[in-house]
Amino acid sequence: MNNINKTWQAGPLYIVSQLVFKDLLLFFRGFLDKVIDLSIMLGLNVIVFGYFMPGVRPDFGVFILIGAIASFGFFEIVGKVGQLVADIDGDRTINYKLILPLSSTLVFCSQAIAWALESTIINIILFPLGKILLFSQFDLTKIAYVKLCLMIMATNLFYGFFALWVTSMLRGGIRSLSHLWIRFISPLYMFGCYFYSWQTAYNLSPAIGYISFLNPFVFIMEGTRSAVLGAESFLPFWYSFAALIGFIVFFGWHGIKRLKVKLDCI
Repeated sequence: MNNINKTWQAGPLYIVSQLVFKDLLLFFRGFLDKVIDLSIMLGLNVIVFGYFMPGVRPDFGVFILIGAIASFGFFEIVGKVGQLVADIDGDRTINYKLILPLSSTLVFCSQAIAWALESTIINIILFPLGKILLFSQFDLTKIAYVKLCLMIMATNLFYGFFALWVTSMLRGGIRSLSHLWIRFISPLYMFGCYFYSWQTAYNLSPAIGYISFLNPFVFIMEGTRSAVLGAESFLPFWYSFAALIGFIVFFGWHGIKRLKVKLDCI
């Protein structure tokens, strides 16, 4: 048993787990403030769209609630990218991770996984809050919980690896963050089925509907709403889930490849 423990503690998976655990400890130091801020944000969205704009569609409040919860990690990307870019341009504490007996690929993966877990924890908390805000409008018995759990994990893994990819693409260092919202976040968000369903875009123009498949945010919104509200009005869950896994693989592979070059890891 001692030999097994020693082998585990010397192995790469143990080192990855410790890196993730360290980041989670830092996350929990400001956890209460983050929950308060996000609760206010979620409450404002749900109250406005659920009670002041019910004429748009009967379940618009729940529609926006699910979108707001699923998109939380998306808006956190700016902060995560900012922290990593500032570190690369400044003290480069990430170099301490890169000299560990661990491949650079696993170092970057551990960062993405830590970010994903942080967003997942918040997601789990926001669902009960949404129920409190919408009462009977939010029917918990309709939720396909296995599908929802799969979608939450895939969604937040995507956000983690997408943040790595965005970091690798920024060429102007910390100064480039001013362009991040306008050039990356806002277009994906506005045309990512947050305010409307994919079917609505398709009805407007089939070409627009199919072009929107290039936007991973579409599959996050459609997949999550399909799991929570039912599949009738949204893209089939497994199509959305499979597409999102494909985006995770692409952005993870390409982002890590570029970060290795950026940090002279190869």
